[in-house]
Amino acid sequence: MNQLVPSNEAEDFMKDMKQYDKNSANILDKDDHWYYNDKSFVTNSHLGQLLKGGPQTLKAYYIRGQKETDAFIFGRAAHCLLLEPEAFDGRFYSVDDTEKCEEIGGKVPRATKIYEEWLAEIEAENSHRQILSSNDMQIIQDMIDKALGYKQVRELVESANKREIIYAKDINGIKCKCKVDAINPSNFILDYKTSKDPATLFNFQKAVRNYNYDRQAAFYSDITGVQSFWFLVQEKTYPYTVCLAEMSSDTKDEGQKKYQLGLEMYQNHFIANPDKIDSFLEMGSI
Repeated sequence: MNQLVPSNEAEDFMKDMKQYDKNSANILDKDDHWYYNDKSFVTNSHLGQLLKGGPQTLKAYYIRGQKETDAFIFGRAAHCLLLEPEAFDGRFYSVDDTEKCEEIGGKVPRATKIYEEWLAEIEAENSHRQILSSNDMQIIQDMIDKALGYKQVRELVESANKREIIYAKDINGIKCKCKVDAINPSNFILDYKTSKDPATLFNFQKAVRNYNYDRQAAFYSDITGVQSFWFLVQEKTYPYTVCLAEMSSDTKDEGQKKYQLGLEMYQNHFIANPDKIDSFLEMGSI
C-alpha cells in the first residue's frame, strides 16, 4: 500500500528542490578581494581586455588591477541595496554636511582646512565602509524603490535565492569563474545593469553590442549550467526607467563565439606562450 507524504514534508521537499543547485560543487567560497585580484581563473572581464587589446593589454590589466571609479562604487551600492539590502549599511554610508558647511560659513566651506579635518575624521571612523554623497545615496534609494515597484521585478529578485555567488568551471581545459548578481539555480540568472540612457529594449540592444553583454551572459550561463539569463536594466537618472530582457538563443550563440575566441587567445598566449607576450606583434593586412 502506498503511503502519502505529510503535506508539511512535501512542502519542504518542493522548497528544497527549488533551491537545489546541481553545480553547488563548483561554488567558490571566496570574497570580493580574492575574486577581483585572483589570476588563476579567467573571468569575463579578462576576456574583454584580451579581445579589446590583445595579450599585452590583459597582462597590464593583471598588473594594475581594476580601478575603483565613482561609477563603479555607485553601481556596486545599487546592486547591494537591490539584492542584499540587509548588508547595505555595513558596506556604505553617506555624509550630510549641511550643518557643518553652515557652521564654517564662507563661500566655499568645503575647501577649508576645518572641513577637510572634519571629513577625514569621519572617513577614518568608517574605513570599513565606502562613502557615497548624500545625493547619490538618495538616487540609489529612489532607483531601487522604482525597480521593486514592478511586480515582475520583485518576483525575479525574490525568487533568486542565491546572491553574489562565485561559480567556477573548466571550459576547453581553462579554469573559468564568474560572479553572478543573483541566481535561482534551477531556473534563471538575474543580472542588474545601471545605464546612463533610458532603459528601453532598443537602447539595451545597442548596449549589448557596445559592451559585449552577450559574451557575459553566455559565459555565465555555461559556467553555472543555468540557461535562462535575465538582464534587469535601470536608468540611473530620473525617471529611473526599468526594463527586463531575457537572453535569446541567437544572443547566446553570438556570445559563445566571442568568449570561445577569447579563450582560444588566452590558451595561445597565457598558457602556450607566456614568455612571448611582451614581444607579441600583431601583423596582417586590412
